[in-house]
Amino acid sequence: MGYYINQDSNGNHIGTTFSQKIASLLADGATKINKPTEWEEGLVCVVDNGMFAAAAYAYDEREMEAFLSTSGRPSQWLKFDKAKELAS
Repeated sequence: MGYYINQDSNGNHIGTTFSQKIASLLADGATKINKPTEWEEGLVCVVDNGMFAAAAYAYDEREMEAFLSTSGRPSQWLKFDKAKELAS
């Protein structure tokens, strides 16, 4: 695991909380989707870790599978065409 999105396409920080990260990515062109059943480019899983959230770029099928189970933590899947270019 290891690629996360921390800024939008304008270089602005996307926030720290679950709701801030989702709102920022939606404002930058992402769309909410249900949990994916097949990998496709541009999948992002925002996971609420309590004190902070993570916007994880699922760059391949294995990475997607890892984020399909978030151990009971709230999560939201997004489709984001800019994910690959913004993830680090």
